[in-house]
Amino acid sequence: MLVETLILALGISLVSGGKLSRLGDLVLREFWLVPLALLVQSGVYWTVVRGIGVGPSWLSPVLDTVSYFLLLIFTLRNRSLPGIRWLTLGILLNTLVISLNGGVMPVDMSFLPEANRKVLLEGQGTHGLMTAATQVRFLADRFYLAMPGVQKQVFSVGDIFIDIGSFLLVFKLTTRKISNISIHSGE
Repeated sequence: MLVETLILALGISLVSGGKLSRLGDLVLREFWLVPLALLVQSGVYWTVVRGIGVGPSWLSPVLDTVSYFLLLIFTLRNRSLPGIRWLTLGILLNTLVISLNGGVMPVDMSFLPEANRKVLLEGQGTHGLMTAATQVRFLADRFYLAMPGVQKQVFSVGDIFIDIGSFLLVFKLTTRKISNISIHSGE
């Protein structure tokens, strides 16, 4: 859903007189944490799907959880930017549910095709099926969106906040008046 949100934010920004070039002025602190977190998440997913053992069974869930903490640190270091507080809240909620559920994001199985259920039951990926043992179920991937032209999505409350924050960040930065928003988050 994040990609669709960013496209929507850019579209509305441009219609509102925003300029994409203003995004080039954005200065982010500790940006290296984002690609590092994504690399860790991708590595965990890739090794699990390929059935490659990378160590003890607890290592992949711990690494996946750590990647979310890296994203939290990044958002906290950039909290003065518009929308970042929403992003931080969303990442915090997702980190909480993943941490409390063994390093995987629980997914409501009623929204999944049978093939996807089998994959999750086999323990593949960074998601797991929601069960009676799932902690903080209300924060799991339990909402479903199927709109024409948009890939079907299962998402969480945290994802909603991440999308709100991303939208606000892009919209406010591209439509800002120079005196309204300082986009440089210097020390």
